[in-house]
This record gives sequence, C-alpha cells and structure tokens, in this order.
Amino acid sequence: MVEQGDKVLLIDKHAAHERANFDRLKAADYQPMVQELLTPVTVSPAPEELEILLEQSELLARFGFEVEEFGGSALAVRSAPDYLDAGDIEPALAELARRLRVTGSADPAGARDELLHTMACKAAIKGGWRSGAEELEEVARMVMSGEVKYCPHGRPVAIEMTKKQLEKQFRRA
Repeated sequence: MVEQGDKVLLIDKHAAHERANFDRLKAADYQPMVQELLTPVTVSPAPEELEILLEQSELLARFGFEVEEFGGSALAVRSAPDYLDAGDIEPALAELARRLRVTGSADPAGARDELLHTMACKAAIKGGWRSGAEELEEVARMVMSGEVKYCPHGRPVAIEMTKKQLEKQFRRA
C-alpha cells in the first residue's frame, strides 16, 4: 500500500514484479544463466505435454532447459535456468507445456512470449513472501511512475483509491 498525494495505491507486488521481469527479459533478448544439474530431474508429464516439450526442445534450450526423452513416458531435465529451484522445474515445465499447446509451434514469437511470461512469473516476488524495503520500494516506484500498469496477462497491478472514495467507504462524505 502506497500513499501518493490524495490517493492510496493498493499494489499487487507479484503482478507488478512479474511485468517488470517480463519487460526486462523481452527487451534484453533474454539469455539465461543455465545451471547444469548434478542429478537430472525426472518429469512425467501427460502424453500431450511430453510430446510438445520434446517437439519444442530447441526453444526450451534457448531458455535454459535441456530435456530429453527418458523411458518413453518421461523427460530427464539435465539443465534449467538458474533462478529455478529443482522442486520448481516440474511445475514450470508443465506450465510451459500448457502454454505451448495453446500457442502452438506456428508462431515462434508467440511461443517465446509465453515462455517469457512463465519465466517472469516464476522469478517474481510471491504474495505472502516477506519482501525487503528496497525490493518493495522499487516495485512501488515502477507502479507510481506509470512504467508498470498491467501484468503480462493484462490485469491491473494496482488499485487506486482517492481520499474522497476512501471517505465514502467510511461514510464520511
């Protein structure tokens, strides 16, 4: 919550940080720091998700995932982007597979944006996390300056309430 003049902004810190991450990744033609896993992570997605992840393995590699078929119905993940904990690899790949199924392989730019959305989300501050003052101030600055208005999915990142609207809620107006 941030006070700005005669209004208050209620900021969704996750959505605002996700948008900032997405914009930064897209503008920088994102090249991830890749961590090679000491022990490959085995993932068993649904058959249609397995198929799309294998078909798009080249695109996944551009974002730090090295995947290969493992035993017919599973994937062995040998490397992943450095911001993902090992426990987050399977849910991240499941989300990527769902998004890639929607965009398909006909639109590489759309598929890339979908991957960037997912990566920006996974790297963003989470609701319920205790955030440091510096981190929160940076998110608030981006929202207050108008640099960040909507999350990558199109939802607003902040709700604005003027002093008059707030007083009306307390039946003072």
